[in-house]
Amino acid sequence: MDRRSLLACLSCSTLAVSGCLSVSGSPSSDESTVDLPSDPDDPVARSVIGSTAESPHRVRVWNLDDDRHTVELRIESDDGSAVTGTYTLESEAHVAVFLGDEAEYEVSVAVDDTDLEAPDIDASSFDDPCPATELVVLGPDDLEVTEESDADHC
Repeated sequence: MDRRSLLACLSCSTLAVSGCLSVSGSPSSDESTVDLPSDPDDPVARSVIGSTAESPHRVRVWNLDDDRHTVELRIESDDGSAVTGTYTLESEAHVAVFLGDEAEYEVSVAVDDTDLEAPDIDASSFDDPCPATELVVLGPDDLEVTEESDADHC
């Protein structure tokens, strides 16, 4: 098992204990079983909210379903700054958003016009060395969420 897999497993275990792991049309208590590509292609789109901090909070939306999906993403800070976009994501494609300012962020995701529950991002997550949130589309009504405190983008 390589270091990244081990860290992902530890991160997933921590999230499972904290009770915020998988969200979908109906809540699930299953542990994360998603392996993100270890060497992903460039994102379909990349956005930044706020200043470019030394360790921004990265949010990525992945399509790990075999089918293409239309994903609507909206991330809005408590000061009103927002990123909104609609993306057609082929299998294994992703979108990346970097949050540069320590703030509260409201996140909403819709897949193929179905609103799915997504976690908001707390300002306290910016206390972590390199925070990241991964929103993984597993189907038209299935979104899995993982969070890392020390991701690889910093």
